[in-house]
Amino acid sequence: MTDIFDQEILDSLEWRKSRATYRTDMSPTNISRGGEYKVRPLQREDYERGYCQLLSHLTTVGDVTRDMFEEQFDKMRSGGGHYIVVVYHTASDLVVGSATLQVEHKIIHTVANRGRIEDVVVHPEHQGREFGKMLLDVCILLAESTRCYKLSLDCNEKVRGFYEKLGMNCKEDHRFMSIQFFN
Repeated sequence: MTDIFDQEILDSLEWRKSRATYRTDMSPTNISRGGEYKVRPLQREDYERGYCQLLSHLTTVGDVTRDMFEEQFDKMRSGGGHYIVVVYHTASDLVVGSATLQVEHKIIHTVANRGRIEDVVVHPEHQGREFGKMLLDVCILLAESTRCYKLSLDCNEKVRGFYEKLGMNCKEDHRFMSIQFFN
């Protein structure tokens, strides 16, 4: 199995710093021990485990072949700074949740990093088990452990409260601007 980043990084996270509370036993510390679900880094082999289909519940993925997936995976892995965390369902052998932490290396803030959360998605059949919260919790802890001075994400208004419960807040004096080159 080829992980996009080293599993030891997840294993060494300081879970006591978690900002989340869980209503079930599905906390990152419990789920990382294995069982029906497992939180782990994205693996090169997850193409066969429905990773692209999972992402299609979030946005347009396109017709991504195995070769395309593996080439992009290898670029992200070798470039560093891509922490794609997944929830793997052992019974179905499918990836049922995912979130990405992208870490950008900076000179400012005494050569700290800036983190950005992207592509948070949980398969509809597995929602309601706090996996979205868990994935964000892991990304936040990863951001702290990689010396991110700031962590941001884009979200629509209907899920804003979800992110606020984990300590994210909307900065009124910042405006998000972008150019989208294709869908």
